[in-house]
Amino acid sequence: METKPLTPEKIAQIKEILKEMDVNPSNQSLIQDNKIIFIHTDKIYRCRMPNQKEQTTAEQIQNKLKIKLIQEDDTITRKRLIQVLKEKQNIDIKELEEQKNKLRNELQDSYLDLAVIPSDDKDKIEKLKGKKNDIETKFMEITIEIAEMLSPCIEEQIKIQYYKYLAYICTETQIKEDKFSKTWKDFDAFEIDSTGLSYKAIEGIQSLLLNIKE
Repeated sequence: METKPLTPEKIAQIKEILKEMDVNPSNQSLIQDNKIIFIHTDKIYRCRMPNQKEQTTAEQIQNKLKIKLIQEDDTITRKRLIQVLKEKQNIDIKELEEQKNKLRNELQDSYLDLAVIPSDDKDKIEKLKGKKNDIETKFMEITIEIAEMLSPCIEEQIKIQYYKYLAYICTETQIKEDKFSKTWKDFDAFEIDSTGLSYKAIEGIQSLLLNIKE
């Protein structure tokens, strides 16, 4: 599917969202009122904080999977898997995660840079949009790479199941300036989403929960 260009109206819309959130570039926070805003293929999404019932359901799903996995003979722990990847394939997960964090910061910087450009400065908008898209592509590639490398371990399987359910239930798409609707109609639709949006939603809910805890 072809990505629609960022229009001046969309830039103005992003500006207003960031203004309302009182974004501080020093801490790169895009969180306000227990919600995190992010952009994917020029659409605006948000992850909201799950309520207690939703968290309890996610924990039940997680625990059910954990019980199943620890009874199987061919499972592996995260620590052991990272060690095996380093020893056998020279894949350094710690280094990849550091690269991912750097790209995350760069991506948030690009959102903020793009949001403050005057809507009539089309050349600069296009240049920054290209930079943002390049960083976003690299970020998604390394996020998917890490997830795929660690997916066999017990800890990652149960953790990702927890975050996947919360990302599915708590991610909303902006349909009007002040109106959002649920992004996926059901969990199956979330699981088969091949656009990369589900990965960003998981990243969003992880960041939101981490910030709330802090």
